[in-house]
Order: sequence, then structure tokens, then C-alpha cells
Amino acid sequence: MRGNVIAVTLLVGFLTAFAGTDMAFAERELTAAQKLVLARDMQECRLPKGAQRETIVYTVFLSRGYAGPGSGVEEELFTSNQELLRKLEAECPGVKFVVRDVTTGKVSAESIRDELGQRKKELDGVILIGIGSGGGPSRDYSLAFSGLPTLAVYNLFEFMNFPYKLLERGTVEEPVLVGETDYQKPPRILTAELDRRSLCKPEITAAMFRDLVYKIKLLQAIKHLKESRILVVTPLEFIAQVDYQGDINRRMPENYNEMYSRALEASLGIELVMVSPEEFFEAYDKADEQRAEEVSQEWIENARRVDAGRSEITRTARAYLAFEALREKYDCNAVSTFMRRLKPNRRREDQFWPGLGLECGFKMEGIQAVCQNYPNILVTELLGYFLTGRPSMLGDLIVDPANGTTILTHCGAPVNPYGDDRIVPYDIKTHAQSPVRNTQKPGSSTGLQVEWPAGEPMTVWKMYVLHKKIGLYTGQVENARSVYDQDRIDAILCRTKLVTRVDNPGKIQSYFSPDEYGIHRAATLGDLREVIKDVSVLLGYSVMEEDR
Repeated sequence: MRGNVIAVTLLVGFLTAFAGTDMAFAERELTAAQKLVLARDMQECRLPKGAQRETIVYTVFLSRGYAGPGSGVEEELFTSNQELLRKLEAECPGVKFVVRDVTTGKVSAESIRDELGQRKKELDGVILIGIGSGGGPSRDYSLAFSGLPTLAVYNLFEFMNFPYKLLERGTVEEPVLVGETDYQKPPRILTAELDRRSLCKPEITAAMFRDLVYKIKLLQAIKHLKESRILVVTPLEFIAQVDYQGDINRRMPENYNEMYSRALEASLGIELVMVSPEEFFEAYDKADEQRAEEVSQEWIENARRVDAGRSEITRTARAYLAFEALREKYDCNAVSTFMRRLKPNRRREDQFWPGLGLECGFKMEGIQAVCQNYPNILVTELLGYFLTGRPSMLGDLIVDPANGTTILTHCGAPVNPYGDDRIVPYDIKTHAQSPVRNTQKPGSSTGLQVEWPAGEPMTVWKMYVLHKKIGLYTGQVENARSVYDQDRIDAILCRTKLVTRVDNPGKIQSYFSPDEYGIHRAATLGDLREVIKDVSVLLGYSVMEEDR
């Protein structure tokens, strides 16, 4: 009996050791969402025509890629600085690598630090390859704390004077060494590792390189955010005032618009372009009616069912063309609006809701848009689109712990949630908020009931610009009729109900705070948790994992 126990123990030990390499490889493998980012052609992203599309990355080689005693490198198996640069350029179109190599003796840590300070506004990121490799300028850790998004790369089998804890936290609590240091907190630094000597299994070496390329793609997405311009058309006094429906004894700050706009441009570089409702009315009057008929016909042909009146669909299409004309005029790549009237009057028959045009028009063309003026949501949608190519849904959040679900509800959602040519089933109905809904009377307008595919992973998230924070949780799409009364669920609240099966609804509920975070969220197909956590570091944002 004792012999059998020993044999089993040895077998388990052998299998564990045998699996070790595969487990390590699995840890290095990118998630499905990270692979989406890796495969993303960043040059296809829709940006303003006047945008600077090229991402400029200050790239510093702080070592030759090897150091220390022992045998030298085998040239045919070694990746030199020049070869590594060529590989990165081939894998990262749209990136301009501004290269400085201290091993040539022509630059120093001091000159690099000075140049980073002088050119900070024109640079989009920094890559430090070989930092902490052993000697000289490689151990000047301050190079990683320029305030720019930074990738710090360790070359495997160099001496590991690589300050992982410092790079992650921006501080060390119990240093033995003394001296003046002033590191930025929180740091905007991600780390990576390369096998320059080809000492690992080929698949591990390749996974290390892919990880670095993926992180460079994150720098490109951040650059695209910085170049973005949002067209804002609203009759309301405050940005996002309908999002913050909290305590009635509280109110929006008088300087909220200015405060928010400043914070948005300071942390992300995004500009809000404010346009008056009068300009929209004028653009609507000028919009081509024949073209609006053609657009509405296309939307109708792709729909599973149509209950809304044809004239109402055409009016929504004409409003979409008006927004498009304003977007072109002001060179914007996103639209945020709270317009609910087609004319400068308050007649019921001139009411409309723009969601159909934003979802079936703009988002089909890579232009992100929201039908309520919530820039936090729209910035979230922009980031999701730049990273994955996928559009996101805006909705009012409901948390239902009893059923283990959350619900986003709105009168619309992207009909192309994968970001490609696949169109999910959708019905064109009247708008749920119209006083003459479920008729075809003027003013009944349009709303979308969209069915996202059940079983798909999903991320519900939101960027909070004033807090410099991203809130998120993940789950799986659930068919609303499989959870709730299938004969009545479609008739209540908004037309679309995006139900998510979640692991910890009570925890999610405990984070819900309208005064702080508003009542709306964005939803994107895919489990984006690790991608969001990575990009948030480079943005200098914290992450609030609401389900953990």
C-alpha cells in the first residue's frame, strides 16, 4: 500500500513537472480579447481628417540584449537591437520608432532624460529595452518615469536589476539604498520580456514578442483617443446631467462643463466640439430627402421586423444625415447628442429619437455615437472601438441579484456588435418614450429592439474622466426571455434589454452609486478585463473591478 502511495506521488510530481512548461506558456498566451487587439489594424480606425495618425514612440536600447559572464552570443540565434527594431516596425504599421541606443556611446541617460522632457508633448509613448540590465545608464530607473505611457522590457538572461515592484507601484517601502528619487505615482508603466538569445522553446520566444507588440498596439489606441474630437449637440445646460440622477438634494456643479472638458483634454487629449440645436435644425432642413428615403429603405431591408411608420424611419434617417453633415463640418469622429426635436418648437409631431440612425448609420461606419449626451460613455465606446474594432451599447443599468443577472436597457444597440459584416437580428419599433408609441402617428419616432447572441462573453464598463478611473465587470449574454416572462418582457421599459449572467451580482450592486458614477453603462462583446486593466495603467487610470 505504501509503495502505491509513493508511486502515485512520484507520478503526480512527474506530470506536474512535465506540465510546467505548458502552464508557463499558457500564462504567456494572450487572452481572446488581447488577441483581438493584436490583430487590430490600427490604421483602419476612424479619426478626424486632420488627425495625426502616426504614433510616435521614443525607443531606447539600454543594452545590447545580453550582458554578463559566460559564452558570447551565437549570431544566428541572437536578435540584435537593429533586427529587433526591424521586426517591431514590420509588426506595428503606423508607429514611428524614434530610436536612441546608448550602446553606441553617442547618447547618455542624461541626454535621454533631457530629450524626453523637451519632446514630451510630441511623443505618444516610451519603450525602454534593457532597463536594469546590469550597469551604467540601464539602472537609471528615472527614465521610466517621464509621465508618458511606458513599456519597460527585460531581456531574459541579462542580470535582473529590473525593478518590477517600483515600476508597478511607483515606490519601494523599505529601501536600503539612500538617495534622491522622485518617481511618478501612479506609474504609467507596463513590463514585457524578450528572449533575445533564443534560449526558450520557439513558441515561448514568439509569445514574448507578441506580448510586446500587443502592448505597442495599446499605445496606438491611446494615441487615437488623443486625436479624437466629439461633436456635442444638446439643448440641455449640463453635460451628462441626465446620467447623474442621484440624490435630489444634490445638483450639478455650476462649472461642470468647463471642469469636465478640461479634465477630458488633460488626461485623454479628447476635444468636445459644442454645436447649438439651431445648427442641427438648419442641417435637418437642408438634408436630402431622397437620400434619407434610400437610407431608411436599407435599414428596413436588414431588419427582422418593422413596426414603426415608414415616414418616422425616414425622418430619423434625415436627422442622421444632418448629424453627419455637422460631423463632417467640424471634423469629428464621434457624436454625442440629446436632441429630441426636429424643429425649434415643442409640437408632439416634431419629436424624434436619434438612436436608429446612430446604431444603423454611424456605428456601421466606425463612427461611435450616443443618443444621450454622456461623454464618459462615448469615451468608453471610443476606446473599445480603437482596441477591438467593436462598437458598444449605451444603456441604463439594472442589477438583479435574485436572478444572477444585470440588465442594460435602451431603445437601441449596435446591430454589428462584432464590428464586422455580421448583423444580428433587430426590429424597428416606435420609441418607448414617445407619448404615441405603438402607433404610426407623427412623433411616434423609432426605437431598436436588438438581439445580441446568447452565450457570448461580455464586458460592462465605463470610464470616469473626473475620477481617472474605469469601472468594469464581465459576464455572459443571456436571452432576456429565458430569464423573465417571455410574453411581457418586451413591453416594459426600453425596447432592447441586454441581459448579462454574472458571478457576483451583489458585489456589482454594492458599487452602484448614481451620485458618483451615474446610472448608465456601456457594454462590449468579449471579456475585455485584462485589456482594460493593461490600457488603464498606460492611461494613468485606476480600475474598479465591480464583480471582485
